[in-house]
Amino acid sequence: MPTTPSPAETPETPEGRAGRRLPSSTDVLIVGAGPTGLALASALRTMGVDHLLIDRAAAPAVHSRAAAAHARTLESLATIGAAEPLVARGRAGRAFVARDGERQVVSTPFDELDTPYPFVLAVPQQTTEEVLQARLEELGGTVHRRHTLLDLTELYPGMNALIVDDETGEVTSVQARYVVGCDGIHSTVRQRAGIPFVGHDRPHNFALIEFEMEWSGPEGEITFFFSPAGLLAVSHLPGDLYRIVALVDDDAGTPSLEDIQHMLDTRGPTAAGARVRRLEMASTWRVTHRLADTFSKGNVFLVGDAAHVHSPVGAQGMNTGIQDAFNLAWKLGAVLDGTASPALLNTYNAERRAIAQGVLGFTAQLHDASTLSDPQSIHLRNEVLAAASRIPEFQTWLARRLAQIATAYPGAEPGTPHPRVGERMPPRPGMAEGIGWSLLLPPGLGAETVQAVDEAAATSPTRLAVATVDDLPHAVLVRPDGHVALTAPGPEAATLPGALRAWLNRPWPAST
Repeated sequence: MPTTPSPAETPETPEGRAGRRLPSSTDVLIVGAGPTGLALASALRTMGVDHLLIDRAAAPAVHSRAAAAHARTLESLATIGAAEPLVARGRAGRAFVARDGERQVVSTPFDELDTPYPFVLAVPQQTTEEVLQARLEELGGTVHRRHTLLDLTELYPGMNALIVDDETGEVTSVQARYVVGCDGIHSTVRQRAGIPFVGHDRPHNFALIEFEMEWSGPEGEITFFFSPAGLLAVSHLPGDLYRIVALVDDDAGTPSLEDIQHMLDTRGPTAAGARVRRLEMASTWRVTHRLADTFSKGNVFLVGDAAHVHSPVGAQGMNTGIQDAFNLAWKLGAVLDGTASPALLNTYNAERRAIAQGVLGFTAQLHDASTLSDPQSIHLRNEVLAAASRIPEFQTWLARRLAQIATAYPGAEPGTPHPRVGERMPPRPGMAEGIGWSLLLPPGLGAETVQAVDEAAATSPTRLAVATVDDLPHAVLVRPDGHVALTAPGPEAATLPGALRAWLNRPWPAST
């Protein structure tokens, strides 16, 4: 029986070359098809926004650093239909736990958080990318792989991008209304836009290792072992695979099976009886903290690692980048469909850079606390954390911060009860499916008020899902990214659709 040649063996035909050709123009050019680029492309696709997604790699990364999806990320991915497929391929953990040998120092349980996803999902970044690419393709989108951005120049009313097909050598000029750099720490988009990337290297090297082992240690959690020999974080990935992130010496080479066994024996609990069986992958890297001076410049935007990088402690990097993508996606959609002023895009930098700056500070504190080596400092840290962990409010604060559901943007009115403007609105029945706006009403409104709200919503240029929520103190308009845009007393809820039209067309100032 004849066999079908692989893509690499298939002679390229004129038809095949035509299939690789890029359009001469697009509304949004996305450079980089990692998790942030794929999430952004899928979000734009659900809104019907014309876009082009390119990546220089031939396939999703096989070995990558991110291995945890937090609750806020899963809430966002649910709006594009990608959360459940990802959860099905991951392993849910009930908490982040720090231990000193056998002793539990601090625990951050996620199971009491107000979210449909009260856990941290252990899942390799490769799997996340596979799920997101599959979802993009289900939505009718595609990734143009083996295409590299060469240059960007201004071309009113957008940008002109020179892109090379790495297989054929053909260079295409693509005019894009907006360009989004999702192309990582060495971002070509950031460099061509001339945006400084300020920061420094931390004085620590980490090893990232995936392997199979026999293990009687803690399960159902992501565990950080504090040890004078160095930090060791252990998570159980799907199947028999485990992942550790370990502090290593500057001159450490790629860890061997013997090195991994030694790390587990000296840093983990002896009762776990770890026995390493098979090494899947291992790499080392130096921790870098960097923050772009701005996340937007003209019609160019930076998302994810192109805009911010930091310590892996706390698993915040990929999750923050995906939140960047969803913040930007609906704003691009609203501007391009004419319901919002282009000035709305100024809020992307104003909102997300401040959040990233906070994440860098938070992860730096976690990093410093986790990498102490002086015995006296270690003892003091453990005692302070153990005492704090006995305070329920501290546990809740830390869990919410790690899960990124505590994120809020400026705008709250003084004295207003929760949820306030800028705060996250937890998902509730009746909210918009997909990427859409929701008008949520408190209980007990009269029939005339509800009818007036329905009539006002029906005439709104922006489609609104209207629902009554039992635990609301007032009416709220919820943005497509799940944050509150506007509030009003229940009896005045019918004014919100009109107020939304004005809100979307405010002369939002460019942040400095």
